[in-house]
Amino acid sequence: MRKQLACIAAACALTALADPNDPQIALVGSNQGFDRVVTVRYTLDEPAVVTFDVKTNGVSIGAENLKLAYGDVHRVVEPTGENEVRTLFWPAHEAWPDHRFGENVVSVEVTAWATNSPPDYMVIKLVGDDKGARTFYTAPEQLPGVGGVTNDMYKTDYLVMRRIPAAGKTFRMGSPSTEPGRRANEILHYVSLTNDFYMSVFNLTQGQYSNVIGSSPTVNGYISNYQYSPFHPVNGVFYNTFRGTGKVWPADGHQVATSSPLGQFRNSLNLPTLDLPTEAEWEFACRAGTTSGRYDGLEYDNSGYDRKAYLLAWLAEGRGQSPHAVGLLLPNGFGLYDMYGDVCEFCLDRFAADDSYATAGEWQIAPKGPASGNPVVKGISTWWSSAGNGVRSAYRDELGSMWNMAGYRLVFTF
Repeated sequence: MRKQLACIAAACALTALADPNDPQIALVGSNQGFDRVVTVRYTLDEPAVVTFDVKTNGVSIGAENLKLAYGDVHRVVEPTGENEVRTLFWPAHEAWPDHRFGENVVSVEVTAWATNSPPDYMVIKLVGDDKGARTFYTAPEQLPGVGGVTNDMYKTDYLVMRRIPAAGKTFRMGSPSTEPGRRANEILHYVSLTNDFYMSVFNLTQGQYSNVIGSSPTVNGYISNYQYSPFHPVNGVFYNTFRGTGKVWPADGHQVATSSPLGQFRNSLNLPTLDLPTEAEWEFACRAGTTSGRYDGLEYDNSGYDRKAYLLAWLAEGRGQSPHAVGLLLPNGFGLYDMYGDVCEFCLDRFAADDSYATAGEWQIAPKGPASGNPVVKGISTWWSSAGNGVRSAYRDELGSMWNMAGYRLVFTF
């Protein structure tokens, strides 16, 4: 990525921090008018995602104060021709009220990101004439709207995806024999992943599904008196229906039937590699760099009731056996919500148990799972368990006849 600083008040140095092969951004000028709107003008030598930050004495004022920027920012910006400039605007009087620049060194930092290596948060619009439009942000607090990523519009009218830094990373998949609640099919082994990917911060919701497909999915079984809710996760759509019959992972790779719900998502949003995560990708994203049984650093106490697990997953005990609106519990270190349980989540892989899943201590590279079998699910369903022993990153199961307990979390690779 390429960064440049422009002064708003006092004096500051112009800097450039980048690999010379990255997009080249050059600041032409900046100013703040009487209306306190900051204007920054720049040139660009190739298409790039452009983001910005505002700093006082070299320290960011915080992503939550940068929500209202507009113009040539937070999106892919085309290169400038001769005598052309691009312009972004930041209404300081609205975004950062009750502050005055005074004698502080205040600067705007503008960053150009390669289009194949954009910022951490990608937001895809699911409604309107510009359906499929993408915007990019460096932090969840920077997303427009009260509450940032947890605003209800990001659970229905937009699909928010978080970049998972997995390329070249190796982690321990499965669980050690000493982990409380461990199951025999969680053989501990090493896995290396080869690509970064974007993962949706929430389970796919009924509202998101309806906005793209045109109707809500059928809700089946195990949910007494359950009504359609746009904020609740999709369930009742079987794996083979979602991806399309006749397209088998891993034999057919990421091919899906164009008429399937996933195929319609791809075409409608121009996301040709949109799919489900592999089991290894799901577990890597869930762990978010942790090696403990849970991503909060705690282990399940198998002596009984575990109240802390209720901060991370919708367990059945005392809460009713039906899905809940997404994004109401604590996220993991990557900002992903409900990983441990609301609905359990389909992975691409077919289920393999014991030594057909892995050999203890084995090192796998981007594993794809076996050629046949029932789909793997990760996380627990509110219908299944009131015990916290399923609230673990390594927990895995196969889903056969009870497939209507599962939902979907989407991934996208550039």
